[in-house]
Amino acid sequence: PEVAMAHVAKRPRHAPRLDKALEHVRTARVVSSLVASSACIGTHDGTFHCDEALACGMLKLLPAFKDHAIVRTRDPAALGECAIVVDVGGEYDPTRSRYDHHQRGFDHTLSEHSFDTKLSSAGLIWRHHGREVIRELTAPEDLPDAVVDTFYTKVYRGFVEHIDGIDNGIEAGEGKLNYVVGTTLSKRVAGFNPPWNEEATNDQVNEYFRQAMELAVTELSESVLYLATSWWPARQIVSIAMDANADAAIALPEAERAIRSQILVLDSHCPWTSHLLDLEKERSVPGAQLIKYVLYADQKGSWRVQAVPVSEGSFSSRMPLPEPWRGVRDAALSELTGIEGCIFVHAAGFIGGHQSKEGALLLATKALQMLSSGS
Repeated sequence: PEVAMAHVAKRPRHAPRLDKALEHVRTARVVSSLVASSACIGTHDGTFHCDEALACGMLKLLPAFKDHAIVRTRDPAALGECAIVVDVGGEYDPTRSRYDHHQRGFDHTLSEHSFDTKLSSAGLIWRHHGREVIRELTAPEDLPDAVVDTFYTKVYRGFVEHIDGIDNGIEAGEGKLNYVVGTTLSKRVAGFNPPWNEEATNDQVNEYFRQAMELAVTELSESVLYLATSWWPARQIVSIAMDANADAAIALPEAERAIRSQILVLDSHCPWTSHLLDLEKERSVPGAQLIKYVLYADQKGSWRVQAVPVSEGSFSSRMPLPEPWRGVRDAALSELTGIEGCIFVHAAGFIGGHQSKEGALLLATKALQMLSSGS
């Protein structure tokens, strides 16, 4: 368990916010019986899992629970005295702050946002307190409700949902897996439990739980802060680029317009994928006019041509770069394409590079011409 703490890391730019947000997580009292001088958050004892570690961690971020002790017990009388109970007790009743998911007949999902994965205690706390968590982590900024709602669903989809799925024994997909992902947050949290052949006292296990809670809520906090400080500011960049792209296409002769309208040029690199997909839906862009390639400068000043994925997180592209170009580099690629200054095209065809913006635009244009004509 001591070694596992090495996973708890903070990006320097988030350190001040994280230190403030995690203060009450790092100093949390985790005990095995009620504390007379403190209100309590109740959860079960024994082997712990990611869902209750994250659920308790999220609660400790909130002003209403920041000073609560965490009691790990299965004693019904003790749990009955707790202000809020997660992952134990056989009851889901938000009016009484009871958030268990193990009882027969429990089938709740975040259906109000079109998710169908059965909730664990982490998902239940996110369902009822997730927006509060977002506002605490992004304070003192007062985000509009619509932005908070966007973060709420995005964090669930990208962070909380897989914890719900793993805890409830739901497979990530159907059929044979091509490889195993062995570094999930649930696995990392499980590593804080003492090994089966090592004895540990209740006090030791409670401290291991506190460390696991810190790990889980640190990673959640990083996800929220990334959205607030990096991902969301990119929205305007992509939106402006789409407007400029439409203007550039209109100015061209009709024969060239259809090709140019499918290439988006960003003035600066940013996390563009999900924004582009969302904005295309919002603007009801017809299928034939969907962006196929996005161009942007890399850190060395050369330009990238990246194929747009079919969906966020997918390895499949709407239009991969032409197969004959894939895996070819430098002079050989320039000769093959007839465009001087080429750097590379990835073997999978999802990205390529050119020395200049103009060259990257020529590369994307030629790829669209070739693939649209079937050559």
